[in-house]
Amino acid sequence: MTRRIAGLVLFIGLPILLAVLAYTRLNRYQPYGTALLTPRPAAEFTLASASNPSYRLSDLRGKAVFIFFGFVNCPDVCPTTLQDLKRVYTRLTPEEQARVQVLFISVDPERDTPEALGRYVQFFDPHFVGLSGTPEATAQVAKDYGVFYQKSQIKSAQQYNVDHTASVFLIDPKGQLRLIYGQGKLQQDPDKVVQDVRWLLKGS
Repeated sequence: MTRRIAGLVLFIGLPILLAVLAYTRLNRYQPYGTALLTPRPAAEFTLASASNPSYRLSDLRGKAVFIFFGFVNCPDVCPTTLQDLKRVYTRLTPEEQARVQVLFISVDPERDTPEALGRYVQFFDPHFVGLSGTPEATAQVAKDYGVFYQKSQIKSAQQYNVDHTASVFLIDPKGQLRLIYGQGKLQQDPDKVVQDVRWLLKGS
């Protein structure tokens, strides 16, 4: 009888032990991106894409979301970062890709129409989405994510550059802002970024 009881305890306790070990392993993971000490809900926004005039972040709940701020006429940082995001995205399995979304938010709303943004991001990957808003909406979402931007090298109303923060933000499937990648971080080791994504997908 004692052996049977001990065997039953072992039978019941083993799955629990394995679950605890898996949970501990998950929470011991050291992400490659800079982790927020206290994850917080990502700021909601409603902007326009080429196919949706009211594209909301909350509609992506259940997906890991990369957010990058830039503009179509950006000479170097934006195309480089979008290419880096493509490298990360293409390293994921089709099942994982279905749970990941890349958003490119314009900090140049006066020139970047949703249609122009749509054509631009499609060049990098057909699954990427470009978003634009009014100058007021752009200023608000940039403020919510701590992104700086301003016009520079102004030659005319349509000829200028835009200096901007080049960080990439990663939101988990529960809608929490979890990781931030500084400029060039994705390019250094895209495989580690993939590991970060898989970590967040497993934790959802």
